[in-house]
Parts: sequence; structure tokens; C-alpha cells
Amino acid sequence: MRMAKVLMALHVLKKAGISLGNKDVFDYGFGAGTFYRYCPPSSRLFGVEIDPLNVAAVQEMLKSRGQHGADLQTIEIATWEQHPLLQRDYDVILCSHVLEHLQKPIEFLDVVCSRLRKGGVFVGLVPLNERKMDPHHVQIVFDPKIRTWARAAGLHVHAYMEDDPWLYWLQPTFTHDSGWRHTVAQLLSLGLGIPATLLGPDRWFSLSKHYAHMSGSKPVQAAFVLGVDPPKRPVLSDPMETRRPQGRRFADDKFLAGSRTGVGEDRVV
Repeated sequence: MRMAKVLMALHVLKKAGISLGNKDVFDYGFGAGTFYRYCPPSSRLFGVEIDPLNVAAVQEMLKSRGQHGADLQTIEIATWEQHPLLQRDYDVILCSHVLEHLQKPIEFLDVVCSRLRKGGVFVGLVPLNERKMDPHHVQIVFDPKIRTWARAAGLHVHAYMEDDPWLYWLQPTFTHDSGWRHTVAQLLSLGLGIPATLLGPDRWFSLSKHYAHMSGSKPVQAAFVLGVDPPKRPVLSDPMETRRPQGRRFADDKFLAGSRTGVGEDRVV
């Protein structure tokens, strides 16, 4: 869900006390570029995606909004570590729905977070509580695993939250890449973005908690902020539910930095 991801990213940054104003912001896998729309005009925007047509479309969208200095580029997964935009430093690095595709997420965090300036942060979003495993995902993600990855990469958790219960019962629909189920999933995702935008993050997340309680739904996304330096304020955690799932596990034995759906996904899971 495009807006759910954006609202969660902005909300968890707020929890961590991070402003995007006058910051260098790098989005690894910017998808439709929705997050950029909510960055202040003073933000300096950078990002990578696989599809050159997608990159050009987002670049034009930003220009139409008066953001002419954005540096958006295509990326080749086979040589991603050598990409020019990963040879410079940033204040904020965003990575939405990428880590679950990686066999070695700790190595990825090591490389990407080495590009953080002093005081910089990494913002991650991942799927939770998948009722049906997405065939492109090689990680079952949950709170303790995220914290284990962070510690192994020498990072500190500055903020953590779980939310977005709205499509929990319909989550299996979002594992299809084509056909009518895929179409329905996209329509549901876009449809829920309208009230989320109109209500704003505080009222939307409050309503989400009430809905989860009434429907028995679980949050399907987690958002977190990691930093090289320890947090200056107490770590804020706002999980709807934190539970270690049972069943299938995956060994971190082969590095994959993408999937056929792209570097970043504009999907609910």
C-alpha cells in the first residue's frame, strides 16, 4: 500500500526525532516515488530503481512539483555495490520492502549504512504476519529478527512500530503478480490510500488500532529507524503485536539484492 508505507515511514521518523528538512535523502528502490512527495522542498533527493522508464517518470513527476535537483538513477543488481550513488554519504537512507528479499540482509545493511553521515539514520519497512508467503520473499520478518540484524550490522534501533492491519485477512491476494487477484489487490491498496491521506497519520493509526481490535487483524508492516550512533532519546516502540512466527526458516547463505518485482515494491507486503 503506497500511502501506508509513506505514513509509517514519516511516523517512525517523527518518533525518532528526525526531520527531513535540508537533508540528503536516498531511497533505495523508490518505486512510484510516493515518499518523495512528502519530503520538504529543502530535502535533496536521491534514489535508484531498476526500470529506466520508471526512473524517468518519477523524475518528471518531481520536476512538475518544482523539485528539479533530484538525482534518480537506474541500478544493475549484479553490480549494485559499485553504483555511483552508493559512493557518497547521506543523512537519511530509506529502504522499503527490500530486506525480505535478501538472503544476507546483514551484509546489505553493512554496505548501505556505511554511507550514513554522522547522526544519519536508516529507515526500513518490511512485511509482517504473512498469512501466505510471498514467493519473492526469502525472509520471514519479525521484531526480534530485525533487532538481531541491526546488532550484527553494528546499528542501534532508534524507533520501531508495527501497523497497517487493514488487509491482513486479504493478504494472500497480494502474492499474485498477474490476473484478476493482482488487479483487485492493487485497487484495494490504492482505495485505502484515499482515507489514509485525508485522515493523516495520527488519526489513521488510531483508527487502525481500533480496527485491529475489532477484526482480529494483525499488522502487516513494520517500520524502524536504525543509526550508527546510539539514540539520544529513549527508544520508542509501538508494536500492535510482536510475535515470533512458527514454521519455515531461511538460511542467510546467498546474497540477493533484488527480485523480479523491482528493487523496491509498491505493494502491501
